[in-house]
Amino acid sequence: MTTPDITSKLPHAVTLPQTLRLQTFLQHADQKLDRPWSITVYGSAAVAIYLADERGYEYGYTRDIDIGFMEPKEIGAKTFDTEIVDPPLHFQPYDFTLWLLHPDWKESTVDVSKLLGLNTLTMCLLHPIDLIITKLERAGDQDLEDGILIRERYITDVAEARSRTIEAAKYHPISPRARSQIEYAFEAIFEESIDLESFT
Repeated sequence: MTTPDITSKLPHAVTLPQTLRLQTFLQHADQKLDRPWSITVYGSAAVAIYLADERGYEYGYTRDIDIGFMEPKEIGAKTFDTEIVDPPLHFQPYDFTLWLLHPDWKESTVDVSKLLGLNTLTMCLLHPIDLIITKLERAGDQDLEDGILIRERYITDVAEARSRTIEAAKYHPISPRARSQIEYAFEAIFEESIDLESFT
């Protein structure tokens, strides 16, 4: 299942203080690497990068950059100067396939290395639809706010998000309680309902 191309909607520059802080840390890591590395990021760091030039967006200063996939694997153990920014930052490897996520997520990632001025480090983000899907199961206030902001900028067709969420649910064990949470979060973000009962 293909996801819509969102290239034209990506930021042209990093202007938000929250994202400039991420960029500083990532450029530091980039300069410390002795060979090419590749990471796929999700969570609050991905949201801040997707909204890197969004006026009026005030996001908290996350203390970690959630890495759902890395190559080579050793990047999780590599040490960088976490205090090069304030507050300090660090990489947090965490397998995002533990969250609700479409199985072909890798085919839809978005490379933001150029935007961030990275050379040795290739950094991709989950596609905006997939990023929102990872937040549906948690459905905290910040997750919903993030989802709404990402949806407003990047997603024009709710049907695509609904289809991809249903497909993801087919491959991810979901309890009745989690299903209810996902349905609630989907409606809060997309302003349309979704029924997962027949798919889980």
